[in-house]
Amino acid sequence: MQRKGSQKEFVEFDAWAFARTGGSISSAEVKFDFPRIANDELIAKCDVSHWEVSGRINAQSESVLRFKGHFSVEMPCVVCSESVLYSIDFERHLVLQTSEAQADAYDEDTLDDHTDVVACPGAINLRDWLEDEILLACPMFPKHEGCADVAGRTWLDNDAPEDTDDYQDDTADGSISEVQRPFANLSDLLKTGKK
Repeated sequence: MQRKGSQKEFVEFDAWAFARTGGSISSAEVKFDFPRIANDELIAKCDVSHWEVSGRINAQSESVLRFKGHFSVEMPCVVCSESVLYSIDFERHLVLQTSEAQADAYDEDTLDDHTDVVACPGAINLRDWLEDEILLACPMFPKHEGCADVAGRTWLDNDAPEDTDDYQDDTADGSISEVQRPFANLSDLLKTGKK
């Protein structure tokens, strides 16, 4: 039986107890609406077909939440502005810490690409955290494959040096005029000022 996702248990969700007990909940059990996704002006359409949140204690005795799911999203291409459709699988593990200071001090070099550390001092809104993960999984610069090729060529063209008399090839034979560096004499000025 599917429960509605507006109950208090999900608005004030105990992520720590959920992780300790190895809890699991999915879209087959709970129906969530995602208002920020629905109101995002860059998202024309988003259909979350499946999601799952599970908790566990890892080998370092840390509480971890795993967000996993699949959705399709339609967004405007940054090159041509026409709609581009993505089918996206997402999975992320969040290691819970009791404060921002603990989260900031965590050695993130020990984590893989799918794991982050977050401060979780108390109850969380489970729907909001899940919505965050879906939004983070959306492409930052959506574009069609063909548009990506065109954008790449344009970028390369714009990156090439202009063919002017002022352009100087460092590999060319002959004398090279000295380049004036704006702060080259700054140390001399500071020494003069201290005398």
